[in-house]
Amino acid sequence: MSEGTLPSQIEPGKWADREALLATSVPLRRFARLLEGALGSEGEVAVDCRFVRDARGLPHLTGNLRTTLRLSCQRCLEPADVVIDTAVDVFLLADEAYAERLSEEEDYVVFEDGQLDLPGLLEDELILALPLVARHEDCEPQVALNESPLDDAPVAKKENPFQVLASLKRPDAE
Repeated sequence: MSEGTLPSQIEPGKWADREALLATSVPLRRFARLLEGALGSEGEVAVDCRFVRDARGLPHLTGNLRTTLRLSCQRCLEPADVVIDTAVDVFLLADEAYAERLSEEEDYVVFEDGQLDLPGLLEDELILALPLVARHEDCEPQVALNESPLDDAPVAKKENPFQVLASLKRPDAE
């Protein structure tokens, strides 16, 4: 497959029968959902995947995806280059009924009409590999977390919400 080429729809069964290899680099800008919140779309995703049939005859996609995203560090708020290097290991099922053959640890995707949205699947795998919080390994927080600007402010005395009820209490109720 040529550099930057990624088919939009594939027939997973046929690709698995041929034991197709997919080794290419795809521009990051092709993955719009992955880029939501990113600070730029420069770069590429290195795709290195193989389609096979396992011993049960099910189409199986394995491989690796690697890219670098520029995200905002959640500590110092400066740009941070986050490396995403994730393994892909997913079964491609034409029918949900085939999922019964899989163990609970095995991931799968059900595709419809004999076609799989390959870029969408790869983008999903990349999104799942994103860190919960983007940050530099070693940086200073933009705002000191242990300082409270309200430490010097006078504390307002809280009023008792039931004080009004006390004034309504009749002396003969005792």
